[in-house]
Amino acid sequence: MEKIKEKLKNAKQDITWLPEAKARQENHAWLRISFAIGVSVLSALRERKMTQKDLAENLKCSPQYVNKIVKGSENLTLETICKLEKALSIKLIETPSLPLMS
Repeated sequence: MEKIKEKLKNAKQDITWLPEAKARQENHAWLRISFAIGVSVLSALRERKMTQKDLAENLKCSPQYVNKIVKGSENLTLETICKLEKALSIKLIETPSLPLMS
């Protein structure tokens, strides 16, 4: 038992995961929405029998960037969301209706 206590006392703690966990916690709100958008994009790609590479070419970006989008790990701009909606003919986010101005 003493040997185990001594080993535990001298053991180094692995805290390399901590910064990433804190970042996920702090960014939970946009990560949740980004994940939902990623799932919608992936679903639209499958329905259209498109690859991530096809979408990347359409968006004029790298396939790696599209992969980040479908994983839900990318903090998307409104511009990118609009490009995705146009490229896939889908609605990803809803905005409040604004009264028509005359």
